[in-house]
Amino acid sequence: MMIAGCKNHLWVARLSIHLCLLQFAISQDHWETAVYAGDIWSYVVPESELPVDWSSIGFDDSSWLTGEGGFGYGDGDDGTEITPAVSVYLRRIFTVADAASLVSAILHADYDDGFVAYLNGTEIGRSSNLGDPGAFIPFDETTSSNHEAQLYQGGYPDAHSLDSEQLESILTEGDNVLAVQAHNVGTNSSDMSSNFFLSFGIADGSTYYGPTPEWFQAPFTFTESSLPIVIIDTFGEEIHSDPRITAHMGIIDSGSGINHMSDPFNGYDGQISIEVRGSSSQMFPKKQYALETQDGDGQNLNVPILGMPAENDWILYAPYSDKSLLRNYLAYELARDMEKYASRTRFCELVINEDYKGLYIFMEKIKRDNNRVDIAKLEPDETSGDDLTGGYILKVDKWDGENNDGWWSGSPLAGYGGIWYQYHYPEPDDIVDAQREYIMDYISDFEALMASSTYDDPGAGYYGQVNLGSFIDVSLMSEISKNVDAYRLSAYMYKDRDSTDGRLTMGPIWDYNLAFGNADYYDGWNTEGWQMDIELENDGFKIPFWWYRIWDDETFIIAFNQRWQQLRQSIFSEDYIMSLIDSAITRIDEAQVRNFQRWPVLDEYVWPNAYVGGSYENEIAYLKEWISQRLEWMDEETLMKSRPPQLIFDYRLDHAFPNPFNPVTTIGFSIPRSDLVSINIYDFLGRQVEALFHDQISPGQHTISWNGSHQPSGTYLIQLQSGEFSQVRKIILVK
Repeated sequence: MMIAGCKNHLWVARLSIHLCLLQFAISQDHWETAVYAGDIWSYVVPESELPVDWSSIGFDDSSWLTGEGGFGYGDGDDGTEITPAVSVYLRRIFTVADAASLVSAILHADYDDGFVAYLNGTEIGRSSNLGDPGAFIPFDETTSSNHEAQLYQGGYPDAHSLDSEQLESILTEGDNVLAVQAHNVGTNSSDMSSNFFLSFGIADGSTYYGPTPEWFQAPFTFTESSLPIVIIDTFGEEIHSDPRITAHMGIIDSGSGINHMSDPFNGYDGQISIEVRGSSSQMFPKKQYALETQDGDGQNLNVPILGMPAENDWILYAPYSDKSLLRNYLAYELARDMEKYASRTRFCELVINEDYKGLYIFMEKIKRDNNRVDIAKLEPDETSGDDLTGGYILKVDKWDGENNDGWWSGSPLAGYGGIWYQYHYPEPDDIVDAQREYIMDYISDFEALMASSTYDDPGAGYYGQVNLGSFIDVSLMSEISKNVDAYRLSAYMYKDRDSTDGRLTMGPIWDYNLAFGNADYYDGWNTEGWQMDIELENDGFKIPFWWYRIWDDETFIIAFNQRWQQLRQSIFSEDYIMSLIDSAITRIDEAQVRNFQRWPVLDEYVWPNAYVGGSYENEIAYLKEWISQRLEWMDEETLMKSRPPQLIFDYRLDHAFPNPFNPVTTIGFSIPRSDLVSINIYDFLGRQVEALFHDQISPGQHTISWNGSHQPSGTYLIQLQSGEFSQVRKIILVK
């Protein structure tokens, strides 16, 4: 589907937002609700077409029935039960004492499956599945799609706004009528709901009606942001969890400074497909979305977005229960600082169909890509030899998430249940039988090894089968954050081809919104204790048995403690973590205020909060204090362990320190076995300026210094070469 003329359409829509919101603000004092869903309404289930004036104030509805709203099939959100029907027509009369004092209005509609609403005979709102605005809808017309009511499940109803100019032309002093025709998706539909509210913005301090509902959110002006602004137009279609719909997305991103809603799209301007994503998060009114960038023919289009490398799969993550707005961001930043791939992120503010949705995180979806999980691309015809051995991305997770096809692995170790492995790449629809069989057999062999009595044997054990460094780093991230989902949910792993590095590698990390003290179950709030040791007796999704075997291995524990102590001197230092938090707060400071105006939850429990701070400042203070105490506890636990000779499982060239430097810097490196090592210095044009080291050395961690006093200022490259391993670091000499 090609979306033509989008730019002009969206610019006009964006301008209308400004004008409408500006008029909302004119002399407005407070909001009151004139019509409630639970009021006594006049209603009729029509068997033929009604008179054309049925929605006007002059229509005589004395022959209609009356009853408490809403109207439906008695499925929990209905005040009056009606017999199954295609439509029901509703009228509610209210009075206006001083029309000039009503400067704005909002119609809230909570419905199943569609509606058209009128104020004194003038249409003021309709669902996107029931014709175009202004179109006549016969009494027996069904909606084009389903729509589920939201209030009964903790969501928010649709909102349709009217400004002062519209109200001036519609309202009259004295009696007025809100009229609604509610329609079902079909005669055999099992449910129907029709709940409608009409609220007014009052220009003075007078009281005319009643208080607004608890969920009511007053509109506010959104015209500019220091963050990128993402604007999505679905052209009247509702975004579902499945299937995806076609929409237009525009991104305004100046790079620095202020972005205005009226600015041209410069970060992206084109077609997307979009759907609601997530598992338990779908119960929240603030939805998160998965989207694909597309060309005009609906084909995937790889594009760079907000400074992230070109791809077509993206996620708009919606922090809601995480009131710091930072937990996922913080986890991914730390993981990348550990030199592991984790999704790149950008804070942004989101508007969908002229509705401000709050602060979001635009981020990369986990997938195979040279700039994401960099493993071999596995084609359907690659079913033998080395090609078949990689690349695969698997996920241990619940079975009700995205791309959830997979298999139950029967644990070979007595006392442990099976493990649900999902195919993530290749996707379930793309993986062929030979590839399914290979990766299932590979995991089965791995599990058998981990269940054996020799799993920790130095020669025959698991050390040669896994990238132990990745298991250590995932464990460290799981434990420093005490993520209640750790090890068992959203737990990714991957395998490349044997010719490249066929070891099983853990990661990338994913989904840390229930980490860093944000969960009131599984001891997630407690700064003490290992998450690995948590009791999960009544949970259907337990930690895979092989994680317990690894944590029982003394070699792993030694390496875990050593890696912890190394990272505590750098990215796991309290100063560094707090600097990440403070830097993010500075970036989102104004946006977070708007976000909590849109979603006023700071003083409410949102599952599974362990702490309700009542203010954003308190939420941040709690997060910082929790991290500080967690670091202290882990220090005590790891420092209690003896420190035998260091065990190294990977080749690694560390960052030089200091850097920039003048004239001496120290370079650290590690090798897992005795090997010939060369360290060379190159200028930025690739010319070798010094052979710093060339010798056979023992395994472990080593350091060497370079004195650059005889070289000019500039950027240089350090290269570590050992066998087939090579790594380069950049250093800057400043004189």
